[in-house]
Amino acid sequence: MLSDTIQKTLASLNLEKVAAGDYGKTGYHVEAAAQPDQMPAVAQTMLDLGCFLESLTALDLKESFTLVYHFANFDQLCRTVVHASLAKTAQAPTISHIYAGADWYEREVYDLFGIRFAGHPDLKRILLPEDADFHPLLKDFGATQENA
Repeated sequence: MLSDTIQKTLASLNLEKVAAGDYGKTGYHVEAAAQPDQMPAVAQTMLDLGCFLESLTALDLKESFTLVYHFANFDQLCRTVVHASLAKTAQAPTISHIYAGADWYEREVYDLFGIRFAGHPDLKRILLPEDADFHPLLKDFGATQENA
């Protein structure tokens, strides 16, 4: 089964967590947690296993970010989620050289959260005007002392 192969292969990368998911509850067959600097290796592993990058997004947890990578497979129903915690001031390495589609996902995350991706070939805004000086999905976006 592909989910077993993914678990074994990701476990060999010494990630923080690799576990079977409960597809009925979470929609994932495999759940993993990695350091941001491990994501290029994770992405290459997933590509080698025939998976595609379904989406990439982020969560603002006020003190830090969590990058959320979703991978899937066309041939077998197998969805994998990988979470990577990132300090507010840190950059994540790009995976756009592995998955070309990550180029736009990373630009969107930069645009909406302000997260930079080291090594990205063209990290610029994709949705908002280039001169925008804000990132609308940050928890503190639009917060003032009166409404915080």
